[in-house]
Amino acid sequence: MQSALLIATALVAYLGFALLALGQARPWQRVAQTLPPTGLRLLALRTLGGLALTLSLGLALLRDGPSFGALLWATAITLAALAVAFTLTWRPKWLRPLARLLRVGLKDPTGSGAVAKDQRKAGSSLPL
Repeated sequence: MQSALLIATALVAYLGFALLALGQARPWQRVAQTLPPTGLRLLALRTLGGLALTLSLGLALLRDGPSFGALLWATAITLAALAVAFTLTWRPKWLRPLARLLRVGLKDPTGSGAVAKDQRKAGSSLPL
């Protein structure tokens, strides 16, 4: 049980930072290769990222109590942030399934994803 909570704390922290990163234009474009979400969709990504980090804090506190749990959480979010930064730098494709899932969940009625695909085919660059 203890090791499962530790792994869950780390994975949820990683997910939280990945969601926060995908809530920014450049990482989203690098991972999803479409125009980034805007408005409420962007706010939803950032909110979900914050909620995931809060959940990881809860898991750490559940595992070890307030004294050591807080230290565990600080360590977990530090390592998770580094892992997300390294993933975005060297292997952004690894986050593509998450971006696809978010793209379906955060469907854009204006069709900006289709526009971005047409722009790539035409050879124009995406705005940063």
